[in-house]
Amino acid sequence: METPNRKPIVTTRTDNFHFSISFDPSSGAPCEFFITGRGKVGQQLDIELSDLSVLACKIMQGKE
Repeated sequence: METPNRKPIVTTRTDNFHFSISFDPSSGAPCEFFITGRGKVGQQLDIELSDLSVLACKIMQGKE
């Protein structure tokens, strides 16, 4: 499933993380998920959260 460049997105935060979910504008189904943590880019937590986000996106798009 190819996702459009511009999609509705919802972002929420906790003390330590930011979560963003984007939605397919035609169906309203979630299609991407991103999680970031408080810390510096390139730190182990940042790398693991990025990998988790990519895996979640692939699962949501039926590519995993």
